[in-house]
Amino acid sequence: MQNFFEFVDRKQRESRKHLQLIEKALKKAEVNVINFIDQDDSYIFVKNKHPEASFAGIRIYEIGDSLAYRVQKEPETEPYGKAYLIDLEEMFNDFMGEGMKEEKAGQKVIDSLVLEINKFFEKSSKAQEEVENTPVGLPAILKTGGTDYSGLVTSKM
Repeated sequence: MQNFFEFVDRKQRESRKHLQLIEKALKKAEVNVINFIDQDDSYIFVKNKHPEASFAGIRIYEIGDSLAYRVQKEPETEPYGKAYLIDLEEMFNDFMGEGMKEEKAGQKVIDSLVLEINKFFEKSSKAQEEVENTPVGLPAILKTGGTDYSGLVTSKM
């Protein structure tokens, strides 16, 4: 029976191996990636191809048995905001269920990952542009949590 430290060490090695595979696939698809795999907190950084965005890219990291990504201001800073899961195994199983061969299904998973990352960068850039171009004098509806309904009242700023 293995002890806890052996288990954690094995999981970290597996995580690094998975991230290296993702990095290699993204680089092959000509995505700009920076490797931070040899650190205690292993991750890869994917640079945003929209230079006008408020963030430099996303951090892809392993959490449990899944991959996730979060927005990151700079390559070496901590990420912020919501974490988005990337379930590559489920994607692969879906493509295999369609009767594809393993190699073709693997390539489709890579293509889907690159497409998802590019869509995220495009949507984020468009959302930022909309927020920046919103006139200040327009009424705003703000939602708050809890039972305070006063935030739903339309107010003029």
